[in-house]
Amino acid sequence: MFRSRRRPVVFPQLEHARLAAAIAIAWDDRVAPLPLPLESFVAGVALHDRGYGEHDDDEIGAVPADRWLEIQRQGFTPLGDDAVVDLVVAMHVRRLVSHRGDDRTRATLAEMDETLVALREDAGVSEEDAADADRITDLCDRVAFDFCLEQPASGVVVVSGRDGESIALGYELDGQGNVALDPWPLRPHPVAGIVLGYAAEGYPGRLEPVVTPFSLVPG
Repeated sequence: MFRSRRRPVVFPQLEHARLAAAIAIAWDDRVAPLPLPLESFVAGVALHDRGYGEHDDDEIGAVPADRWLEIQRQGFTPLGDDAVVDLVVAMHVRRLVSHRGDDRTRATLAEMDETLVALREDAGVSEEDAADADRITDLCDRVAFDFCLEQPASGVVVVSGRDGESIALGYELDGQGNVALDPWPLRPHPVAGIVLGYAAEGYPGRLEPVVTPFSLVPG
């Protein structure tokens, strides 16, 4: 779960993922083509951190390395219901694990790469298309990640444009629920909704909801 940097509120991974999916479902295919079926892609983004429980208390930045890797391996494991969903989740988890450089994670990456080949075949998706889709997942995840920390943040994710060119998509958060994207990659204008957090005191044994609005607008 995420612990807010500005108030005593926590956000479960489930809510973080729901915000990521809200971005994914609004994706404008005319800006950067989504090489996967939209419904399955959005489901994959919504489940990209499915290794965590519904009201997890594995705090970002404080989870022991072995526990973190256990969670990632659990999320990576294909469920077999939808090959595209499994592929979206697996690509995301593989990317996260690749950021770690110890011997154990290197062995895990080798196992994951073998599974990914089979997942791409089952989904009928090329390695290039899978990588393009994962960059969009990465953007959705990063924005939702920084949102839940409730502090100013910014970043850039490079995605593939309609004519094959690289598009540097920048995002900036003010820490108050507002997110600016430049260039604007979504269909509605703006995209808005809520994320459900909980009072930090007593969580997860006591669930006191804290409703937090979000708004995504062109930068």
